[in-house]
Amino acid sequence: MKRKGQKGFTLIELIIAIITGTIVILAAGSILFFANRYWSNAWKKTNLQRDASYAMFRISRSIQAGRSAQVEGAGQGLRIYNEGGWMRFFVTPGASRLTLKSDAGGSTGTILEKNVEDLQFNVEGNKVTINLKLKQDNIQTHFASTVMMRNYYGG
Repeated sequence: MKRKGQKGFTLIELIIAIITGTIVILAAGSILFFANRYWSNAWKKTNLQRDASYAMFRISRSIQAGRSAQVEGAGQGLRIYNEGGWMRFFVTPGASRLTLKSDAGGSTGTILEKNVEDLQFNVEGNKVTINLKLKQDNIQTHFASTVMMRNYYGG
């Protein structure tokens, strides 16, 4: 029994308050955890799309300036002939790296350092179709484009 004038909580009230507080803290922690995971995945997807967009831009500009194009291997490499000679786009085997190599001057440059899952080219006349897939962890993106050579001479 409670006496008049006695202040404080009973043991039952204290246990109920602790349980309620624990539930609130666990709920808030779960919300923060899943929000952080969602943010991280969205950031990875954004970075993959940025990288794929940059690679497609570099390849497309080279194709547009090209006079002739040839597919190499099983469609995973592309040779483009322009005023300066031949240049090649290919994925380095086992490294998932997209590389550009210019036969004129022998310079080699890496366009994408990692995350290239697949790259396919198809050439029909002055049209070159590009399919690029990037993947990081469980996140992936796929870009496809058809580009026309402006300086095509039919050779």
